[in-house]
Amino acid sequence: MRNSNITVITSICGGKDDLNDEQKRGDAKWVAYLDKPTDSKLWEVKTAYDRFTDPRRNSRIHKMLTHQYTDTEYSIWIDGGISLLKPPEELIERYLKNHDIALFKHPKRDCIYDEAIKVAKGQLDDAEVIIEQVKKYEDEGYAKHKGLFECGVILRRHTKKVIEFNNFWWGEYCRHSNRDQVSFAYAADSVGLRVNGLEMHWRIAPSKLFALRGDFIKIVPHNPVNGIQTKWV
Repeated sequence: MRNSNITVITSICGGKDDLNDEQKRGDAKWVAYLDKPTDSKLWEVKTAYDRFTDPRRNSRIHKMLTHQYTDTEYSIWIDGGISLLKPPEELIERYLKNHDIALFKHPKRDCIYDEAIKVAKGQLDDAEVIIEQVKKYEDEGYAKHKGLFECGVILRRHTKKVIEFNNFWWGEYCRHSNRDQVSFAYAADSVGLRVNGLEMHWRIAPSKLFALRGDFIKIVPHNPVNGIQTKWV
């Protein structure tokens, strides 16, 4: 058992990804919440939440309420298809010096309203649900082009403010769309949480088998769904 103040956490439900042991381990704890038994030489495998009918939502509770599923001061959430290329403690030291939360800015968009249009047009969630959600935010005066973040990697220091944010974000997610990027920035703004938005550009391998984000992470596309391979967005 490693003695660390950092937990790297992931959750995979519905066969969306394969658990990835290709990681820079460092001194962190590695915990994976899965909906099927999987052997791993790295991860401590635990049973994922299963009370939603949607596998995406089952995985998201571990992502959003990380303070309930870890017992360390810091956590690093990574989506199932992601490999860390740097030790966790190096990333915490680098990106949480002056912030309690850090994640990538979206490489293409800077507005939750533009993201909602993308989700609706791409049929990534129920259009009526996503439109109702952002209409609520608009009615409350939430501004356009106020920032949009990728939520595949999230570094957190589990302060009271971060825990307040986690709970608020989870509440928005349960009420609205299952696309968590739409509610993230709104939730952070609502509780007054300053986000360290990381700016790193994609580099996609010529084979398109993976993409890199600076020297930080390697991303493998999700497993095909109904024979359709995930596209880079």
